[in-house]
Amino acid sequence: MNDIFACGCRRGLCREAKPTCEHHLRVRPSASIVSIDQNKDYRKDNAIEYPTQSQRVHYHEPVCAIGHPSLKIYKFQLPPHLLHLLDYIVIRCDDYAATLPGGWMTYLYSLTKQDIALRDVPEMYNAAMPIISYVKSTIKRMYDVNHVKIDRNQPHVLRYSAEGGCKHTGVELHHDKCSLTANIMMSRSNSYVGGGTYFPDAKTTVKLEFGEFLIHPGKIVHAGVDITKGTRTLMILFTHIE
Repeated sequence: MNDIFACGCRRGLCREAKPTCEHHLRVRPSASIVSIDQNKDYRKDNAIEYPTQSQRVHYHEPVCAIGHPSLKIYKFQLPPHLLHLLDYIVIRCDDYAATLPGGWMTYLYSLTKQDIALRDVPEMYNAAMPIISYVKSTIKRMYDVNHVKIDRNQPHVLRYSAEGGCKHTGVELHHDKCSLTANIMMSRSNSYVGGGTYFPDAKTTVKLEFGEFLIHPGKIVHAGVDITKGTRTLMILFTHIE
């Protein structure tokens, strides 16, 4: 069937007046590469370290393009000086989730279910700002736009888990109601089995390593492939371009 169904949403503009979610619609059926140590702990003893001027190098060229160039799906790598922020943010989100009645099962978005908006976690929006700025500047460069805006629940951290009481292992085919979506991998590949983002139009599943991020147009149908073991965590940004 080709019907498209709107999903519900606990927060956002649709909470009070709209029955549809502003971000998801459910659908039925090279430059030099920086080497990243997947096993290294980049937390720097849990302290936030911002890059010095000499560290602010640019790695905006994509690691690769996904599918046909017309799809405009690209994979990138965060620069090394930002990687420790990923570990730090995950730890703080875990701590915050432990204070909630449902833990990670917040239903911030009804499709993905286990999401935490960084604005809800004390200090974490500011902690993520270097990553947000880097992703936004990458979008400006790759998509030739002047302005990139994010919604009020952005960025949010998405958790897939195949273990524990709240299992949420993947998400069905859908598209996002935004201009561009960025997915940043916050987990090491040895912490889960399965996973990836499936794009029917590209006929491929994209798997990210720690510190890599994927940018794709929100209108492109995609799915979160189920994990069968472990935990997979990503930072997501729904963006609007001008």
